[in-house]
Formats: sequence, structure tokens, C-alpha cells
Amino acid sequence: MRRRDIAVLLVLLALATADRAVTAGATEKWAEARPSVTTPACPGGTFRWSGVTREERLTEISPVVTVKEGDRSSINFPVRLVRDILPRVDTSDGSVAAHRVLAALAKRLKWWSAEELAAPGENSADRDLSWARISFLGHGGRFVDAKAVRVVEGSFTVACPGRTVYGSVTTWLNGNTDASLQCGVDPRTDEAWIREAYRLTCGGGTT
Repeated sequence: MRRRDIAVLLVLLALATADRAVTAGATEKWAEARPSVTTPACPGGTFRWSGVTREERLTEISPVVTVKEGDRSSINFPVRLVRDILPRVDTSDGSVAAHRVLAALAKRLKWWSAEELAAPGENSADRDLSWARISFLGHGGRFVDAKAVRVVEGSFTVACPGRTVYGSVTTWLNGNTDASLQCGVDPRTDEAWIREAYRLTCGGGTT
């Protein structure tokens, strides 16, 4: 290789090395300037609640079962799902843990504990409610069994260091509420879930 060719090659290698150094330096500076995608946790902070509601919602109903007059045996009511309540906790940046939200909500409700509230991942349809067993003590008629859960919803803010976290929660109280209805007999209640169960199974008319 001639001296001139060697000199040209050395210049090209020097330029390539310098270009890599400039590119690496720019990348490092960009990385330093890039904001962190990790939001710092917020272990403390005061919760402020708004729009907290508690409402019984229909979850399961049985088909209409005809009971003969004088029949004192217990009747098995197979129930089917009407709606599934999915507990969820949503926050603006994910730095407030769901269990903290439920604990704060239980404190807001005063007489409930966090363990009594359904956490995200639980499912109202997972409850063991495949059937209900009821005795009507000899009363004849067409009967229906209905079940509901008490749903709690609310919005909140949490004062975290340097920012305010916004969020909302939907949960339900573990356990269920039952109602036995007789078709043709007005349930005489203002509770929407009972009237919904009657309408879905017995129809709208009463005597």
C-alpha cells in the first residue's frame, strides 16, 4: 500500500472514531436529560373523598319455582348471574397502592374494615352462589330468589410529595343480601334491586 493510501486510511479512521465519540456523548447527554419514567411511591398522604355512594345491586336471580300449597319441604333454587361487579382502583400515576385506597375507604365508611371490601382481582361471580335452599312452610305460589351485593364507589385525591394523585374506586362488601319474592304479590319496597329482580322474573304486573 502506498504512503498516500495509508495516510487517507488513517484520516478516515480518525474521523470515524471522532464521529462515534460525538454520537456517544450526545446519547449520554440525552439520557441524562430524559425524565425518569418511575413515579416515586407515595406511602403517606391524606385522602380526601368525594362522591362516595353505597348501593345494593342485583347480581343473581333464580327462575320462577312453583310451590304446592302445604308443601313444607325445602326448595332448591338454582341461581344465574345477572351482572358481575368487578372491583377496581384507578389512580392518576399508580404510586398509591390499591390496599391503601381500600383501607382509607374503610376508614371513611367507619364501620367497615378493609378486609370486608373486595379488592381488584376479586369477582362477584366467584362467590359460591350456585343455588339457594329455602322453605316456604306450606305456603303455595310461584316464588323467586334474588341476591345482591352492596357496591361502594367514590373518587379521591391524595396529597403526595410535590403532587396530588387523583383516583377512583369501585368495590363491594363481602357477603350478599337475599330476597324471596312471590310472583303476583307486590314486593312493596323502594329498593331498586328487588324491583328489578321481580321485573326480570315475574314480569311487571302484581295483584
